[in-house]
Amino acid sequence: MKGLDANVLLRYLIQDDQQQWQKAAAYINSGIESGEIFFINSIVLCECVWVLQRAYKLSRDEVVLALEQILSGSQFQFEDKAILHGCIQQMKAGSADFADYLLGKLNQQAGCTETATFDCKLRASGNFKLL
Repeated sequence: MKGLDANVLLRYLIQDDQQQWQKAAAYINSGIESGEIFFINSIVLCECVWVLQRAYKLSRDEVVLALEQILSGSQFQFEDKAILHGCIQQMKAGSADFADYLLGKLNQQAGCTETATFDCKLRASGNFKLL
């Protein structure tokens, strides 16, 4: 298994820099052809979401679609796919950021009964206590 950084995954997805896209695609496609699995950790997904929204100005719906496509790729493995799918569902229903929902889910998985926050967008989420 090989890990991917956010910048490689983004180049592979966005194809905005021809030279870097070609390198990323060659690396990933070569791995796929040899049966390699690529690990994408949760931090990488958070970075990708941030870049897609801020730098590329993708809408929330477009980012959700991109996340769903990444998670459906058989060539990719994740820390906990069920948690990530849950975060995507929360993102669809709520207004907070993907990273916030992931934080709440990971804290819940670690045994936290709640996560304290000042972020009003998380008011409706069951994992957070608004201070």
